[in-house]
Amino acid sequence: MSRRSCVVVVLAIILVFGGIAAAEDVQEQPLVNLFLFDTGIRDALSEITLQTGINIIPDSTVSGRVTADLQDVPLEQALRLILIGGGFSFRKIDDFYFVGLPDPRSTTFRELAETQIISLKHVTAGQVISAMPSFLTSYVKGERDSKILTITAPPSELERILEFIQTIDTVQKQVEIQVIVTEVSTKALKDLGTNLFEFSMGAGERFKSDWAASLGLENNLLSFGTNLFGTLLMNLKALEEAQEARVHADPRVLVSDGQPAELFVGDRQIILLTDSNDRASRVERIEVGMHLKVTPQIVGDEIVLSIAPEMSHYVNESKSNLVVKQSSVSTTIRLQDGQTAVLAGMTLQESGDQSRKVPILGDIPIIRWLFRNDTTRASDKELLIFVTPTIK
Repeated sequence: MSRRSCVVVVLAIILVFGGIAAAEDVQEQPLVNLFLFDTGIRDALSEITLQTGINIIPDSTVSGRVTADLQDVPLEQALRLILIGGGFSFRKIDDFYFVGLPDPRSTTFRELAETQIISLKHVTAGQVISAMPSFLTSYVKGERDSKILTITAPPSELERILEFIQTIDTVQKQVEIQVIVTEVSTKALKDLGTNLFEFSMGAGERFKSDWAASLGLENNLLSFGTNLFGTLLMNLKALEEAQEARVHADPRVLVSDGQPAELFVGDRQIILLTDSNDRASRVERIEVGMHLKVTPQIVGDEIVLSIAPEMSHYVNESKSNLVVKQSSVSTTIRLQDGQTAVLAGMTLQESGDQSRKVPILGDIPIIRWLFRNDTTRASDKELLIFVTPTIK
């Protein structure tokens, strides 16, 4: 006999014995033959008890009416058909069946339910519970940031919950977030135009097959079809040397899918505030600068990116009249893996006084104006935020 023939024979034997075992499991349950027309559920359960000789005990919550035609139906399947319309459940205890409402608030719930403790591997209890259908959450308990879940549910619901957890508790993908936060002189930005984002190729270089030479600007949001971080940083550094730009941060952060990444660039000050009578005081923490929150969400091969920057600066730094001005914006954009998004449109205004004078002569009253030059300087800067998410 060939090797293939032996394998076929073995498989056939396994299928035959498996079918026999399954048939024996079904035969262990008595068959129910019953015609019900607008019959009370409790009466239907009594008829099944008389017919099969197996006690079926309903609790006080079981009520309602049912219509069904049962012909040679195994006992547990018959119970499921009769009880499903009223939301009731059953459980076999020793040699009888107990029927009731699977509500944790019920006094008989403990007789219907089984308890299991599950140790999660890749997600937290809060993530599982928030993603679970609402009709199952009442059976599940766990601390939000914990890795332990306690499940107390009827056998059928317990099996459904375990299958759901197995689907959810998988390794989460990670996203690397590259961020450049910079201030660019409005004048320099207008002079350079899109040359700020110029991309050039050197000798011997070739375009990648997935490179897209596209540039679009809509609602102050600029998207690139390729990763231009190297050239982009070089252009910004050149502007910074000419004092036309200032790069605040150039970090890379690795976060899990759906988790936020936050960046703060600025000053944190602790000040003591007192009332007008100097009787009461309190300590306040003031943050002035740029705060950025980025949340990536992987959808297929794309990334849905939520960007929420907030910019603040002092308008008046007097301790008696401290004024902080804040500007914020938020947006959500869909990007390809490795694409760069630019958020623009937040303008910063700076002003200052500059004085040049001849020593001593520039301070003599009346004639000092002949030996000094006072000028008022005002400038506008654009806050540009470049974000590139990459799936790892």
